[in-house]
Amino acid sequence: MRIQRSHLAVLLNRLYDRGDDRFPIAHPANEVGELLTVELGEPEDCTVRFSKRRDDYASARDEVGRHHPEPVADDLPEPDEYVKAAVASGIVPIDNYDAVGTFVDRYGDPDLMAGHPPVFAGFDTNLLPWRIDRILGLRDPDEGVGYVNGFVLAAGVRDELDWDVKCHDADPYVDAFGPAFEEYWNQPVGSGRISRLGLLAYRDVRDIQQAEEIDCDRGDEPIVDAYDEWQSEARGQILLFSNDRTFVERARGHTILAQHVAFPRDLPRKATATWREVETLLYVLTLLFGVLELPGVTVRGVWRGKDGLDWQRERLQLDPRSPILEPRLECDLAIAESYEETRVR
Repeated sequence: MRIQRSHLAVLLNRLYDRGDDRFPIAHPANEVGELLTVELGEPEDCTVRFSKRRDDYASARDEVGRHHPEPVADDLPEPDEYVKAAVASGIVPIDNYDAVGTFVDRYGDPDLMAGHPPVFAGFDTNLLPWRIDRILGLRDPDEGVGYVNGFVLAAGVRDELDWDVKCHDADPYVDAFGPAFEEYWNQPVGSGRISRLGLLAYRDVRDIQQAEEIDCDRGDEPIVDAYDEWQSEARGQILLFSNDRTFVERARGHTILAQHVAFPRDLPRKATATWREVETLLYVLTLLFGVLELPGVTVRGVWRGKDGLDWQRERLQLDPRSPILEPRLECDLAIAESYEETRVR
């Protein structure tokens, strides 16, 4: 059954009701296994314990590389990407949150009535897969690090994200990780899934009313030049964000206000989270790893026949392993989808 990210509470509720209020999230590979455990509590008070922190996961990934072909090991996210998934969920903060907040407080939210130019945020390619506009809260004047009036996105960033390598032989993944990976055929593998996440985030920001797209080629220099040209035409002030210090320095050399965004090197042993953040973490991790296992259910980020609309609507696939759990999930999901359709009308 297909489920949207926004409906993952249906799955969490069912796990909670059957007594799995504390459950592991694991990768099927023997070398990787359990990644973390979730303890469901009140809507704003859950606990996430990272069974595998960065170095533990890096060792497990290396072990996969020693026993299986290189493309199989490459299908697992890099250790830094594993950490960034937790940041993308909102559970783990960026490493320099206060510095980014000071930067946005200083230059964002101008007094337009006093004639100050509007302020627009732009992003380097390396930030977009990690839901950067949402974790910084730039769209909401009452949340996050600060507020901007809109966004300007460079087409070169879009083009750097618009690629993937697809699986044309699932057998090596099945041999390494088990039969759950038979559904990999013709779906993006490895970093291609991360690029797809970034491309979807790019389109989500681009399509809001307060966003503009500017033409440019790929590469740091053309992207920075395009932002500089846009700003020089006095349309507004750019605040440019990147995880790459060289990109930030290049932008500052063009007198663009640029801020480095630092990700943490490691994961905490445990962190508090809301149900919504747990749902987002499950969604992002499932996309990164392709397939994850929870009690009684296998969750797929990709499957045979997953199409563009499935990606756009942030769908995962649930394959219940429990004959009792399956009809209950189907019923709950039908109710949630029916309610949402009624509300949209």
